[in-house]
Amino acid sequence: MPCDCPEDQPRHAPSGGCNYLVYSGGPLSSFYRLVEQAIPDVEMIHGRPTVHPDGSLEFAGPPPALSGYRAEGHRFYPAWPPCTLRMLRVQVVDRVLSITGLCGSPDAEHFSQEVTPDQCQNCPACRS
Repeated sequence: MPCDCPEDQPRHAPSGGCNYLVYSGGPLSSFYRLVEQAIPDVEMIHGRPTVHPDGSLEFAGPPPALSGYRAEGHRFYPAWPPCTLRMLRVQVVDRVLSITGLCGSPDAEHFSQEVTPDQCQNCPACRS
């Protein structure tokens, strides 16, 4: 369907796609560094974060709230326990970065749902 936007108006999508990351073992820092490549290439209110070798994210200005990350100033450290059955959904919604954990364990109470690090930590089906 063609766009009916006036030609002189900028066209901005409110969202910027969605990517999934699956931890398959190995150093967690390597897994969390993949977040950099999974962030959709769109403009974000908080800017694009710098991804450090340890997998932490650093924002130049005030950062967004990121579930699953422990904030220290403008730097966010992953707080997820290791689990080969959890995915991370990385997306930009209304120009705000969102990183969400999704349970992939059919034996878990929260299977196929969004999960917090505490839920993962207390899950008997969590596998590292």
